Amino acid sequence: MESSALTTPLRECDHTVRDRVRVLRETGAAWLDGSEDTLFARLDDSGLPLDSLSDELVATATDWPQRYHLAPERANVLRAVELPPQARVLEIGAGCGAITRYLGERAVLVDAVEPTFARARVAAARTADLPGVQVFNGEVSDIPAAAAYDVVVVVGVLEYVGGGCEDPAPYVEFLESLRSTLVEGGVMLLAIENALGAKYVAGAREDHSGVVFESVEGYPGPSPARTFSRRVLTRLFTQAGFGTVKVLGAFPDYKLTRAVFDDGLFAHAEQLAVEVPSFPSPDWGEPRPALGDEGSVWRQLVGAGLGPAFVNSFLVVASDQRTGTWPEERLAMFFSASRRRAFRVAKEVCNHDGEVSITSRLLGSGEADGLRVLGYCEPWVRDGQSLTARALAAPASLPQLVADWREALDQRVSQSTEGVPFDVLPHNLIYCDGEVTVIDDEWRSELLSLRDVVVRGALLLARDLADQAPVAQWGVDDGWGLAAAVCGWAGEELTTDDLDEALQREAELQVDVGCPARDDESRRAKAEEVAAELRKRLDHPRQGTPPEPVWVQAGLDAKELIATRDLLLATGAQLDEARSEVRLLRDKLKQPQPHDWIVYQWEDRSSWPPVDALRRLRDRLRR
Repeated sequence: MESSALTTPLRECDHTVRDRVRVLRETGAAWLDGSEDTLFARLDDSGLPLDSLSDELVATATDWPQRYHLAPERANVLRAVELPPQARVLEIGAGCGAITRYLGERAVLVDAVEPTFARARVAAARTADLPGVQVFNGEVSDIPAAAAYDVVVVVGVLEYVGGGCEDPAPYVEFLESLRSTLVEGGVMLLAIENALGAKYVAGAREDHSGVVFESVEGYPGPSPARTFSRRVLTRLFTQAGFGTVKVLGAFPDYKLTRAVFDDGLFAHAEQLAVEVPSFPSPDWGEPRPALGDEGSVWRQLVGAGLGPAFVNSFLVVASDQRTGTWPEERLAMFFSASRRRAFRVAKEVCNHDGEVSITSRLLGSGEADGLRVLGYCEPWVRDGQSLTARALAAPASLPQLVADWREALDQRVSQSTEGVPFDVLPHNLIYCDGEVTVIDDEWRSELLSLRDVVVRGALLLARDLADQAPVAQWGVDDGWGLAAAVCGWAGEELTTDDLDEALQREAELQVDVGCPARDDESRRAKAEEVAAELRKRLDHPRQGTPPEPVWVQAGLDAKELIATRDLLLATGAQLDEARSEVRLLRDKLKQPQPHDWIVYQWEDRSSWPPVDALRRLRDRLRR
């Protein structure tokens, strides 16, 4: 059905049109971050591609708010679910249109409602070439209570509904009003942070208030927003009348999502649930204090069977009946991070009769600048151990592990007809029941040689091992020495210059894969940044040393303050003593003195008592 033939009760409401936005009324809302005018001007007349995977748009971002509104990752939280192409969608809180754009690419009709006009016009500019999308400036109360939509999308909104209050009433009322707009069998998709997310438990600042442990402690002070635990969030949906409520987990959060989990992942592939998230999760505001290691916290929670309750964000799929929005066999969706449009992929983890598999499908063309990424489907290796983990557990086995890797690499190279498989790296070797399996072999290039791949693998293995364990156990002094040793065990003798050239090549490769900007200056600057970070990790590896906890630093600061206080007290006592001596000298000078004493002292001024006293005072002040 053509979108132009579709309508909704909302589209029939009285409105005016300004900057492509249908203004229902002046709301007075002003949720702004300062990027809106810049984004509107850029989207309105730049001629850049506007699609949801646009590298060109995100490459223009100059600060965090702009990147947030333009990043392709914004839509990943919804890319994880199945949206029917003929769906009629209502979006609440469109913001600057990052998710609106994706919805418009997938659905036949989208009504996007945004209370702040400055943001609504950005969303309208982002979707200007999508005839099925209409952006409205208004609020939920302006939407007719008529069943008109197959899908209602609410991302990052519910937490603000009650102004931070604890009373469930405004949240339930909000959900009820939106439920009334769904047709029979319709579904609501709602994303929100978890009040008990692993990052918050580990000490990250609450995203809305910036206060450590604010949500974990139940918001004891005033807060502009309120998030919920899984149990409380589920109860809100149940009270709003939804018969089926499925809660999924998202990492690092719903904002720039990399992974969405079903509870079944913890039951059928727990190891994936532990290993796929990358820690620490980003801090979008102020950096967190070093209170706890988020990765270790997450590992312990999953091991204790508590993972589903402590994911960083939730994606709720709510309806009055079962839907196919999240297929029953699906355990998780993972999305590639920091890749250009051509190389972006989505990976689906499924459980079919107890057999877990991973399928990678392309989101982009799959090929650019002599590099190619391939789709694949492979079984998940249950209870496997990576080469890296094996080397950390048994350091003396590293030479043999490297030999295993070189053998697997040679075999893959001989089998490949599409170029050199340059991502057959040590961390992609899995050991299980004495068998070695290569996983995630998706990259090919005609530009790299087998030797290039060996050196690349050596550098990255050295980086990973040196981050997690003392390098001296392998007879070397730093990451460079370990990389050279790995090369030797793999049959490639290299000099320090060879390794430095390889590091530069790795930086350029990462830029080719991940840098959205294509101009030479931006690419060169990004390559220098990547090379500097990799060089720092090889020069000064962490060697398994965790960040210094904040309380340790606080203890050192306290000791320093005490020492400073004692020094100030001692200096004050010395000054009091010096003042007393000066007063005594002044009194003595007021008394008559014998003439010969005065002449003697004048002739030998270096020992004149006032001078001695002033010198002593000067020396004390210097100390």
